Amino acid sequence: MKNKASVPIKTVKIKRIYKNPWLSLEEHRVITPDNKRGVYGVLDYGDGVSVLATDGNNVYLIKEYKYAIKKFSFLLPSGSVNKNETPLASAKKELLEEAGLKAGKWTFLGTTHPFPTNITTTVYLYLARDVKQVQQPEVGVSLYKFSISKVKKMIDQNKITHSGSLICLLKYFYRKK
Repeated sequence: MKNKASVPIKTVKIKRIYKNPWLSLEEHRVITPDNKRGVYGVLDYGDGVSVLATDGNNVYLIKEYKYAIKKFSFLLPSGSVNKNETPLASAKKELLEEAGLKAGKWTFLGTTHPFPTNITTTVYLYLARDVKQVQQPEVGVSLYKFSISKVKKMIDQNKITHSGSLICLLKYFYRKK
């Protein structure tokens, strides 16, 4: 049975808790659709990109240390969308900086919101085809080339856990050619 559309959550008060050049954290006092008072912690981290680079038969992944989770992680080249920069320009920049790759063809695969209850971030997803290596990856980043079947096994084995990478791969694997 379908529920009737509810009234959106009403924001009563917003208080900035913390801000630095990369993120801000706010406390939002709200009234819920059932007329109860509540609170949301809202993190604005800015928008990002994830890029699936392929030469047609293989997918390029990077591996780098992720401070917050205290371990090395396999993921697609990913990063922030800078102010006054389009998501596509950011995707091209991240692919070059992190992986040392340039692509001949670019396709927009859509967007994802990694944790929309509390984080405002939109991640723009791109497919980069006809890639070639033009420089070394940035310091601290290792570049790997895997077959599509190997990447699917890595997903099954929980070796790829970065949400933007997983959604981008999912969209690529299931897209209509």
